[in-house]
Amino acid sequence: MDKAEALAYVSRLFDAAMAGVPLWGDDLLLKRFLEQCSRTGSQETINGYARELRHFVRWRDELHPHLHLRELDPALVDDWVSSLREMVSADELKPRSFNRRISAVSAMYRWASEPTRSAVTGVPRNPIPPRVQLHVPKLAKPLPEADLSAVLGRISQAKAEGSKTAARDFVLVRGSYLLGCRVSELARLKWGDIEAVDGGGQVTLLGKGSKQRTVRISFETLELFESLGRRESGDWVFPSNRKNGPLSRQAIAERMRRWGREAEVHLHPHKLRHTHATHAIRRGVDVFTLQATLGHSSSATTSGYVAANPADSSSLRLG
Repeated sequence: MDKAEALAYVSRLFDAAMAGVPLWGDDLLLKRFLEQCSRTGSQETINGYARELRHFVRWRDELHPHLHLRELDPALVDDWVSSLREMVSADELKPRSFNRRISAVSAMYRWASEPTRSAVTGVPRNPIPPRVQLHVPKLAKPLPEADLSAVLGRISQAKAEGSKTAARDFVLVRGSYLLGCRVSELARLKWGDIEAVDGGGQVTLLGKGSKQRTVRISFETLELFESLGRRESGDWVFPSNRKNGPLSRQAIAERMRRWGREAEVHLHPHKLRHTHATHAIRRGVDVFTLQATLGHSSSATTSGYVAANPADSSSLRLG
């Protein structure tokens, strides 16, 4: 913060004090920030921010319990960043988790230090040092087709043996693979989102930032979902047996992990998304169509989901 910015900040505090406006406490600061996030982000994003901010507050409570969040200066926050780096070096924290934590805290301070808000938050600037995030290459980890077949085969076997959940779980796994969707999008599916159209069907998905997209599907994929028994348009496709609502993301992930263990395959929902992307590219789908299907805002993000085929190259295709 340069001299002019410091004077402007002090002036705003003075004006607020003269108007009798009290500074926000930490609880109110965090509450208002998360409320702001709820207007622009998904519930998963809000929960992620809240989780990472709790880690930061615990660090403050342990080392600087007498300070408000607005009173933590760049030197103190740099100590926190250094402690996170040490955890990464000791394999106690993954680089992606480091980046998420930094992003959440930085977003809160950026929001709180905006000129229109700093007079009531008391936050003069963002104390997070610039360019501290770790570079983490995004490597696609698709399932081999044989492993996917093994999982689906194990679920089919359980269905034949009388399992009450196998039919639903088969659609969970194969449907997730065929749609290439996020697990949160799968969990929120309602029957009104799945429609028959000429030549097959279409599925409307609610993605990040509450953005909707429509994915065309084959007649076979439409039949896969309808094998569960179509219900009213407002009913969940994958309802929970324990509560009045859909299966949670965690419940879906646990079902997939369970079937993966039985087939001796490491399986989770996001791996199916990577598998969809890689198999689609290898079967000739162009990257822009794949980008639209996956719901990515950038084709650069999509490219990180695709694993190269070591036995193939563009040279082989041309010569």
